[in-house]
This record gives sequence, structure tokens and C-alpha cells, in this order.
Amino acid sequence: MDPRFAAVVPDRTQNPDQARTLLAARGAALVSGVADTEAAIAFAAALIGEHCVRVVPQIDVTKANQDAANAKIESVADERGRKRVYNRPDETLVAHNDGFGFGDYAPDHIFLFSERPCPVGGDSFLIDALELVRAVTADDDEFAHFVWNVPIEHTEPGFPIRNVNPIARMVGGRAQVRCQPFLAPVAGPNEKRDGAYIDQWLQAVEDARLHGARFHLEAGEMACVDNYRMLHGRAPYVDPDRRLISIWGWSTNAVAVPEHLLNIVEPGERAAS
Repeated sequence: MDPRFAAVVPDRTQNPDQARTLLAARGAALVSGVADTEAAIAFAAALIGEHCVRVVPQIDVTKANQDAANAKIESVADERGRKRVYNRPDETLVAHNDGFGFGDYAPDHIFLFSERPCPVGGDSFLIDALELVRAVTADDDEFAHFVWNVPIEHTEPGFPIRNVNPIARMVGGRAQVRCQPFLAPVAGPNEKRDGAYIDQWLQAVEDARLHGARFHLEAGEMACVDNYRMLHGRAPYVDPDRRLISIWGWSTNAVAVPEHLLNIVEPGERAAS
């Protein structure tokens, strides 16, 4: 499989039931005609439906907010020499699942509401990580065993939660496939081998990110995403007035649900509710 075919441009709908069907089939849906953040939250809760536990606006993405977050982050290296970084508007995001630093508390749904898009740049991309895993392991039993069975470090530098799990796993009857910049092998005799497999996975994701299709979220549009199955990101943008609200949702099928709003910038502190 050509990795670019793991990239998904979601179908559009204005109906929560249809969006739920698209989410189950393709991992994502696009919704148009969303008036404001309150309407986005209401749509998200309706999409998750009877299984909804919590839906909250998590990240107010503007250039000013991103610059402020970067100013707060300590560039202190962990024992592996890795340093935590925050998203910069002028860089293409690495394909990732939201909330990866929080381990099992990461949301199983995310909703990316475009309040004010950038006229040029800022295009979004989605990668079906489950389909990508199936493709890159189809003819490689050893790689497939590693991806589904061998625990690795998903822990983000500077985060208080340690997260050691395989890249892919089954949770609550559904697949969870993950990627983020800080994947690393568990220290030990298989560290070199596992590191090579991690690099192989990261390269496959990067190929899909670089060569797959992208789409532009217009004003009032929202991407509804299965955060366990899909990876996402965006191209650089320059407009300081661009604003996107990242809304996180947890269903009864999530691995774990946090008791309070998660604090991304200062993870050791409780965020204001």
C-alpha cells in the first residue's frame, strides 16, 4: 500500500447520526454550519450520544496562545536527552493523537472547530493509523508482532504520567493506534531492535503525512475525529487571527476518563475548570 492512501479527507454532513456513522466507517467526518463553540460542544455530545461521559473545550489555538504556551515550557531534557516542545504556528505539525502525554486519559474523540481559518496555509491532514498499520505489517510478521505486542515508551518529557504500551492495541473492542514525537524503546537488551522498529513506524507515518491529501477547514466547519484510530495535524499558518478550538470528548468506551480538565502546558497542575 502506498502510504498516501492512509490519508483521509472526511465526508461532510450536518447530522450527528450521520457523522457517527462516518466516524465508525472512516474514522472522521466534517460538519459544516457550526455557529460557535457552544454549538460545537452540543454537536459533539450528540454525536457521541448515549455513551457520552464528557465533552470539554481543551485548547484555544491561536498564535498568541501558542506563543504564550511556548514561553512557559521548560526546555529541560529527560534522561534520554529528549526535550518537550510545543506547537509552533510556522511549522507543520507531526502527525499525532491528541492528549498523548496523558496516557490512558487521552480522549477517544476530538472535535476541531474552525472559528476563523487562515486564508492561506493551515490546511489539515488526517491519517488512518489503523489502516496504515495493517498495510505496513501485512508482509512482515515480526514487525506486526512488535507493533501489536511489544511495549514501548509513549511518555512525554516533563509529564508526570508514564505510559508504556505497544504502538497498537485493542481496548474496549476497538483498536487504538498511536504516534507522537517522543516514542522510544524501553531500556533493555532489545532497545536497539525496538528502536529500529519505531523508526520504521515513524517513517511510514511521515510518508503518509508528506504525500497524502489535505483539506482546509473553513469558518464554521468542524472535524470530528476518532482519536484512537486517527492521527492528525496541520500545515503552517501565518494569520495571527486564526482561531481553532480543540474539543476533547470521552465516551464510556474510553480507557480512562479524567476527573478534571487536563492542563497541557503545565501537566503537573490542575487546569482551571
